[in-house]
Amino acid sequence: MSCSPLSVLRCFRSRRSSKQTKPKNNASSLSSDARDKQILDHTGEDRISELPNELLVMILKDVATEDVVKTSVLSQRWKNVWKDVPNLVFDMEKATVTNMEHPVVQSDRLAKMITKVINNHNGHLASCIIKHDFYQCHTDVLETWIRLLTLQKHTKALSLSNLRARPRGFHLLQLPQNTFSHPMLEALFLCHYELKTAHAFNRCHNLIILKLDQISTKVDVLNTVIASCPSLKVLVLHVMWSNGRACLKIHNKNLKLLQVACSKVDRFEVSAPRLEILSIDYVFDGQCDFVIHAPRLLFIPKFGSLNMGRRQSMMYNILCKAQETEHIGDKFLVSRDANFFQNGKILMVAVDVMNWKHVEMLRNVLVKWNGVMEVLYIAFKGTNFPKEEGESSFGGTQDKNWEEKVFPNADFRVESVMVFYFTGSKKQFALASRFITQGTVTRKMTFQMSSVPEEMKPETEAAVEKLMKLPKGNAELEIGYY
Repeated sequence: MSCSPLSVLRCFRSRRSSKQTKPKNNASSLSSDARDKQILDHTGEDRISELPNELLVMILKDVATEDVVKTSVLSQRWKNVWKDVPNLVFDMEKATVTNMEHPVVQSDRLAKMITKVINNHNGHLASCIIKHDFYQCHTDVLETWIRLLTLQKHTKALSLSNLRARPRGFHLLQLPQNTFSHPMLEALFLCHYELKTAHAFNRCHNLIILKLDQISTKVDVLNTVIASCPSLKVLVLHVMWSNGRACLKIHNKNLKLLQVACSKVDRFEVSAPRLEILSIDYVFDGQCDFVIHAPRLLFIPKFGSLNMGRRQSMMYNILCKAQETEHIGDKFLVSRDANFFQNGKILMVAVDVMNWKHVEMLRNVLVKWNGVMEVLYIAFKGTNFPKEEGESSFGGTQDKNWEEKVFPNADFRVESVMVFYFTGSKKQFALASRFITQGTVTRKMTFQMSSVPEEMKPETEAAVEKLMKLPKGNAELEIGYY
């Protein structure tokens, strides 16, 4: 599981990420001469140290913080370089233990080291990840870190994870009012805490991404947290209720992506006019009233009438991407931070196969899927979806890539596919035929004729008949229309 939504925030702010570079971890135990030799080239000249600070920081920026700090002993030139890296990562679980310390003593020592590194760092931070012991939940250390990282370091993306959560009361997150409301803080990820109040989220107009993973709280508290963050574009919730059934309310005019994993609510109420991606992981017991107002979503099943246990479903409308520039929801969806959907069972997606960007978005989602998908609903852009200004059609290199690549890849499998608005156009036929001949679909592929205009049904039926005659990647595959 990824630690935080930091990777997407970098994409959202158009920051180019670098590949991770790991310096040797035994630098601190070497003599001064030996350290100098580590950064010499074959001519005996230290060319790396001649680089300007900006380039050295780029080399170090994605390296684990423990190793970054160790570079300060390589030579005098490197002594303060680490202090300018934009990202800090602390993981107490991976910390080096040199003796048989008592866990509390060890945790306190590591916490002081983290505080010292944060204090010694220069300037502002793009991101900071802290995975800490539950002991820090019972002291003011956690609050101190947050205060340093927000008020002094102006951190844009902050991730806090309680490594060894204990029964209720041992991982209580108690923070003062407005803790997370600093204007520079845009992404926040909290994992393994109990929230009894929403005080820390008061006036959080600054947050764009909020991920609450394995959080114990009351429904009313969570409702207040959500209402206090009106600027959210990505909201991911994996929550366990500490009280009985109630109404979960998510009203947000800016939300692009919403994921909710929970159970036992009386009413699930969503009002999000810009919502394009909705993922629900819920134990359906037929006792919850689902009220979803999200006009950009084409698929909204009648969840409330279902009584079939746990279901993991995602609705994704790619059709409304033509005039947008940020795509923060789409980037989050295919990032390492969106682990919530990768084991899902059902995907409902609307896509224009004449637009190569749409096809790539669909490909990116499907290749991230783990295991075999149960059902894939695809709504092609039909005659009732007018072409929007700014759309990009296939052509040139995109056409060649479409013809040569396996779609989405050689590993993706889905048991059943249901296709809507299939007119038999060249690109639609090409996608459907690949699903059939590559063995992508294992059981059944169905084309819904009621979604096709009456005057186009003869062409659609002829195209489906042609698909039926193609060699099947799976001999047991059934193809039909209704």
